[in-house]
Amino acid sequence: MIEFDKPGLVSGYVSFHNSTNQSAWQSIRLPIYCLNGVPGPTTLIMGGLHGDEYEGPVAINSLANTLNTNNLVGRLILLPAVNVMAVMAGTRLTPDDGLNMNRVFPGDPLGSITQRIADWITQTLVPISDHVIDLHSGGRSLNFAPAILLHEVSGNAMNIAKRAAMAFGAPFTILIQEDHADVMIDAVVENLGKVMISSELGGSGIITHQTVTLAIKGLSRMVASLGHFPVQNTIWSSQLVRLPTSETYMRSDEAMVFAPLISLGECVRQGDTLGYGHFVDQVDRGPKAYTAPHDGWAICFAGQGITQRGDVVAIVAKNVP
Repeated sequence: MIEFDKPGLVSGYVSFHNSTNQSAWQSIRLPIYCLNGVPGPTTLIMGGLHGDEYEGPVAINSLANTLNTNNLVGRLILLPAVNVMAVMAGTRLTPDDGLNMNRVFPGDPLGSITQRIADWITQTLVPISDHVIDLHSGGRSLNFAPAILLHEVSGNAMNIAKRAAMAFGAPFTILIQEDHADVMIDAVVENLGKVMISSELGGSGIITHQTVTLAIKGLSRMVASLGHFPVQNTIWSSQLVRLPTSETYMRSDEAMVFAPLISLGECVRQGDTLGYGHFVDQVDRGPKAYTAPHDGWAICFAGQGITQRGDVVAIVAKNVP
């Protein structure tokens, strides 16, 4: 077990019993780093809750291997691969129980492996943390213009989160209220009045030079903004937008290939064509145009080209007045 108050850097694994058809007495070993400097705030940084999102795990692993605790104020708890089973399998969901780790919070100490890890985070890590950063990308099915995501909450936690988001320096900072927020780590953190910050740093199940460079450098700037290092004088810009309700998301009515007409992150006007759905298996169907439902920014497209009925095709974020 990790000693959370030990000075300097400690690293190791947290083990969870798991019994499967393939391994009766299996031990799932979740990698963890804890870094302590002089007294100060505690920030929990997590990646890999979904296993097909790679920028977070790489950025956290890089931070753990390059940070000098002699210059650190406070404590950093780093979990680069929270759902280590899904990360190593390259899947969104946990292979063993088929659960989505960021849809089972606060977890269950008597549940499946996914639920027990969520419960451990809820009961052990969140209570000792002042800030929680949960790094995501779009996974295979979505591709986002790189962005920091914030839930709109009251009090000073929102001010701290906004400053940290701007320091990260992603092209966009998105204010969002999610339909399923009550079963995410966000709800656990926010219900305790703590600072919660998330991200969408690309997607399509790949990692690129641009997205991973932003993740590594942005995470360091964000950590500094939260009080762990001196803040850089450079001012980073990030367009503040709001994600509308999910009813405005454009979705496939049936299987098709979505071909964007513009680039992610472009400014659009209501009625602009974002792309076309091609029914390549049907000789009697022409392409279907998908147009912007309102003014804003093309913030997300389908990640894999091929989409099925009900899949998200495109999302347009609105400007924040």
